[in-house]
Amino acid sequence: PADIDYIMDRDYLGYVIETIQMAYLGALFGLLITIPLAWFAAYNMTPSKLFVYPGARMFSMSCRAVHETIWAILFVSILGYGMLPGVLALTLFSAGFAAKLFAEEIEAIDMGQVEAMRATGANLFQVFPQVRVAFTGIAIYTWDVAFRAATVVGFFGAGGMGWYLKRSVLQIETERVAAIILSIIVLVLISELLSAWARNTVMKMK
Repeated sequence: PADIDYIMDRDYLGYVIETIQMAYLGALFGLLITIPLAWFAAYNMTPSKLFVYPGARMFSMSCRAVHETIWAILFVSILGYGMLPGVLALTLFSAGFAAKLFAEEIEAIDMGQVEAMRATGANLFQVFPQVRVAFTGIAIYTWDVAFRAATVVGFFGAGGMGWYLKRSVLQIETERVAAIILSIIVLVLISELLSAWARNTVMKMK
C-alpha cells in the first residue's frame, strides 16, 4: 500500500515544485534555442544551405540522439548534484525535440506568400506569423514531454521527485516508493490534461 502521508510532507512537496521549475526552465530555454535553430535548419529559410543548414541539422540531431538521462548523468558528473544539471539536460533535450518539429513546419509553409511579403519589405519577424500557431502547439507539446522527462532525470542526481524516488528505492521503502510513483502518475496526467486543453485552444485560433 502507498504511504500517502509521506508525499503530503512539506519537504516532498518542495521537491515537486522543484521538478515543475526544472521542467519549465528546461522547456523555456530549449524553445528559445529552437527558434533560431529551426529557422537555420529549414532548407527553404536557412541563410546558407551549404554551411548553416547542415550545421543546424547536425546540432539538432546531436541533441535529440542523446537520451535526456544520459545528458543528466553527463551534467551531474561535471557540475555535481542539483537542479542545474537537470535544467541543462532538459534544455538540450527540448531543443533537439522541438527544433525538428518546428523546422519541418517552416519547410511546409507556402513560399509564395513569403515571397509576396518580402516583396513589400517585410522582415523575418513579420513572416513568422505564418507558423505562429504551429510553434505555439509545438511549445505546449515540448513542455508536456519536458515535464515527464523531469520526473526521470532526478533519479540520476538532477533533483526533484526523481531524487526522492531513488532514495526510497535504495532504502527499500516500498510503501514510499509506491506513493511517489502514484504522485508522479497523477502529476503527469494533470499535465497531459492541461496540455490537451491548451492545444485545443490553440487549434481554435487557426
